Amino acid sequence: MHTIQVYIDEELDSKSLDELKTQMQALPHVTNVELNTASPHDMLVEYEEHYNIPMLVMDKLHHRGLHPDIISA
Repeated sequence: MHTIQVYIDEELDSKSLDELKTQMQALPHVTNVELNTASPHDMLVEYEEHYNIPMLVMDKLHHRGLHPDIISA
């Protein structure tokens, strides 16, 4: 299992965070997505080994009009 932590520049409300979590969990090979309501800029994405999920996550976030940065992998 691999994990990336993503920082999202925009501040999202709880509805947007729920939608984002659902969209990320629907990606192939993503096994879990955690969002911290106390720190709504942070998202943790767990994914199956041997897949290039970080770039897919970044592409999906950019297509939503967000400005993400991977802060740890």
